[in-house]
Amino acid sequence: MTTDSGFLEDEQLEAEKEREEQRRVNDQFLTDIRKTFGSAHGKRVFTFLLEQGGVNAVLFSRESDIYRNVAVHDFVNENVLGPVITADEEIYLSIIRERAEKLRKVEEERK
Repeated sequence: MTTDSGFLEDEQLEAEKEREEQRRVNDQFLTDIRKTFGSAHGKRVFTFLLEQGGVNAVLFSRESDIYRNVAVHDFVNENVLGPVITADEEIYLSIIRERAEKLRKVEEERK
């Protein structure tokens, strides 16, 4: 019985070490995202990635493209956009604001 409880304690300690290491790696990743995409250069790269991923694209164009468009959109939202919003939502919001401002300027120039 003593052996079993010692084994369980060792397993619990090992599991806690693994959780702590995962938290450390996750925190470092989020810090890297904040620093990278928080800069002007990073925002331009991030905007490019979102555009390439079709975040603002129409999902349902031709029937044959629906599944691909949805899959790409979901991938970009979960694997590119999600971590940035988790790290610092203001980065994403500032990109959206800048994009909206550019669209307004283009619209005003047309008039």
